[in-house]
Amino acid sequence: MVKVAVHGFINVDLIGLVDQFSEMDQEVECRDLQLSPGGSAANVAVGLSRLGEEVYFLGAVGEDSYTSVLIESLEKVRLDYIQKVPGKTSGTVMVLVNYSGLRTMYTFPGANSNYNTDLVAEEFYQTIDLLHVSSPLLDLAPSLFQRKETSPNLRISFDPSALLTKKGLCHLQPLLSKTDILFVNHTELHDLFPHHDMEDAIQSLHDLGVNQVFVKLGKQGAVSSSISEGRRNQIVLPSLKADSIDSTGAGDAFAVGALYGILQNWSQEAILQAGVKLGALTVSKTGARSGLPYSLEVGE
Repeated sequence: MVKVAVHGFINVDLIGLVDQFSEMDQEVECRDLQLSPGGSAANVAVGLSRLGEEVYFLGAVGEDSYTSVLIESLEKVRLDYIQKVPGKTSGTVMVLVNYSGLRTMYTFPGANSNYNTDLVAEEFYQTIDLLHVSSPLLDLAPSLFQRKETSPNLRISFDPSALLTKKGLCHLQPLLSKTDILFVNHTELHDLFPHHDMEDAIQSLHDLGVNQVFVKLGKQGAVSSSISEGRRNQIVLPSLKADSIDSTGAGDAFAVGALYGILQNWSQEAILQAGVKLGALTVSKTGARSGLPYSLEVGE
């Protein structure tokens, strides 16, 4: 069986549902308040594990009242390389979601900032097929991406998020040159290539060495662009109709669907369909993982 490792944040999500976002110095009442496990990397790890993949999580939790909750929330994910950081608080995200499903987020990295990649044996990367890196700390990321140099069969999937793309292409180019599969939304793509249209920006990513590019367009659907035998193949699919309740984790769910399709060697269109389908399932539920399924079928 193909083995997958996922690195990045695991957080406690405090999700407040509001009718509208507050203005400065104003107070808005929450219609509901929920606590749920989250973190983009942890969401992807759980999503792939639910679909039957053997997944290792490379991340850190603190020593606090949320520690056991976060670890238990990883379900069947392998915990061989999860780290507990003494004296640190686990990552926490405060999320506000309005009536139309739009959100605003405030992130406290906590123990996530203290993950030590040196504690993961070099030989481990030679036993896995795919490493998915989701919104890593910029000073920690190079030690993960350089594993391709000693594990040539390792594929790296990268979802940088706006926290990294806003730093600009110059900071991410060394990582992108070692990336096989990239996930960005339209805003993040513009962060990297502010003077390019979408087509030229995607081509620029291929020129950097990225083989597969996924651009998430929200209600407008998604784009898949792939290089095969020296030719670029691009597919655009519309979004699926869904009653949008909470967009938290929609991008992570898209990555779960697309990566699962890649691991199953599905066609390019089926892979994109899987990403779009899981994104739609997630926005119809509150919380990042409520809509992640335990089986997935799409037309190939």
